[in-house]
Amino acid sequence: MVYFKSMRITYTILGLVLWAVSINAQDIPAEPPKLVVGLIVDQMRFDFLERYQEHFGEGGFKRLMREGYSFENTHYNYVPTVTAAGHASIYTGVTPSVHGVIENSWYERESKRMVSNVGDTTVRIVGSVVEGAYGYSPARLITRTISDQLRQESNSKAKVISVSLKDRGAILPGGHNANAAYWNDWESSPGHFVSSSYYMEELPSWVVNFNKKERAEKYLGRTWKTLLPLDEYTASAPDDNPHERVLRGKETPTFPYDLKAMRELYNGDPSYYQVLWVTPFGNTLTREFAVQALKAEDLGADAVTDMLCVSFSTPDVAGHTFGPQSVEVQDIYLRLDREIETMLNTLDKEVGEGEYVVFLTSDHGVQPVVSYQVARNESAGLAVIPKFNQDLNFKLAQTYGALEWIAYFGLNQIYLDHDLIEEKKLSLTEVRRSVADFMKEQPGVRFALTPEDLLSSEDSSGLVDMVKNGYFPDRSGDVMLVYEYGVMPTSDFRTPISKVQGAGHGSGYDYDTHVPLLWFGHGIPRGVSARNVHPVDIAPTLARIMKLKGPEEMTGTPLSEVLE
Repeated sequence: MVYFKSMRITYTILGLVLWAVSINAQDIPAEPPKLVVGLIVDQMRFDFLERYQEHFGEGGFKRLMREGYSFENTHYNYVPTVTAAGHASIYTGVTPSVHGVIENSWYERESKRMVSNVGDTTVRIVGSVVEGAYGYSPARLITRTISDQLRQESNSKAKVISVSLKDRGAILPGGHNANAAYWNDWESSPGHFVSSSYYMEELPSWVVNFNKKERAEKYLGRTWKTLLPLDEYTASAPDDNPHERVLRGKETPTFPYDLKAMRELYNGDPSYYQVLWVTPFGNTLTREFAVQALKAEDLGADAVTDMLCVSFSTPDVAGHTFGPQSVEVQDIYLRLDREIETMLNTLDKEVGEGEYVVFLTSDHGVQPVVSYQVARNESAGLAVIPKFNQDLNFKLAQTYGALEWIAYFGLNQIYLDHDLIEEKKLSLTEVRRSVADFMKEQPGVRFALTPEDLLSSEDSSGLVDMVKNGYFPDRSGDVMLVYEYGVMPTSDFRTPISKVQGAGHGSGYDYDTHVPLLWFGHGIPRGVSARNVHPVDIAPTLARIMKLKGPEEMTGTPLSEVLE
């Protein structure tokens, strides 16, 4: 902790000096970087940088902070804070109210079903062992990304490659015009990276060769042990604690994890490959594939700026499984630090030190496990959605008749059956108001907001504005729910709060909104800022760095500190 405090003091003084004196024009890079690398760490809260810093090496997170610029007060300005919305907001420079990716999935009124943020039945997965498997694309992303703008303004000379274990973590950053997006699909092609016919008809030879090496099989034959002696993980709860989920093949959520032995219980079930996502080996596989893409596609090899978008999904899956208090999550971050160091060293060698720009951030944070909070006598609660749904149905039946008025009741949004309301000649506004008035009286609910409320509310907490920024008329619900601090929505109505395992996210509170934002490389000054900024500021900043006009719809503001 002393290291970070001294860094803040040093960088604050340095920042004041740089602000006070004029900067010689020749110090400002006249040319854009050869390569921009976007690193998204799925489910990384800002405080993880400080909690785990004692055991970070000098060449990973610490190098980014020591030689680059850190915005320590970066917060999402919308809800819900989820993976798809976060990735889309980072690369478009707008909130879900504009880009339309409001959740990881949402209820589609036209088809009367749930749809995935990147699901697309008009395309197929390329590289799948399942013939004709439905694919994924950025079709539901309404606006352009900064990567789209780069492709457009370079007349498609710039290359954009996007990589993740998750489909949405690869597709949304790449935008509509990426050369390729690749993800690890454990259902259609276990352990292998695949793409979509939206981008290509067949995988490039370098991807085929990478898959032939069966790296996932190699890692699934290993044992996950702690990087350091167990007694050094003082930033975490004891290894054996009741707030973590237990993986199949284990009796307790404790180290070591013999992945080869655990596999025997899956009896050939391909879902076993998803175990890789909950171990640090998932990050290693992602980094190896990203580096191979860098080399095979000659990214950063000429005067035209290229982009490499990388999203590390493992911290999110591990967080949901074990919780942020776990030794498992801490170990994953210590090892991710080494992966980032390896990646920076590779970029220095392949592209050239000072020839590329890296930004690192997260798509959202994470709420502490509610059972852990209860055990510590801290604010926590559960909003049990099936109970809410049942009680609301009863209320609506009493008021309007025993019919199916609710089309879908999600964790954060309630969708009403508009056709039924119209058929019964009822006012949609009045039914919405009835639902909202009932829901705001339920335990754990802070606000229940209709679209009409979003236009008139005078809430001083800022939470209603965050709901506005996350609201997209054709896709959002009829009533949006905001919970009290520490309350987690759940679809599980059987598990008492004291027995809940694993963590969640999605709220507008600090634990979900506060994420790191680090800049490093070509033309980036050293420094630290406590100014309140947002992830939507990243895309317009990249536009300035890459000398682009930038998409006109961007609402974020360029971060002047890294542009001076």
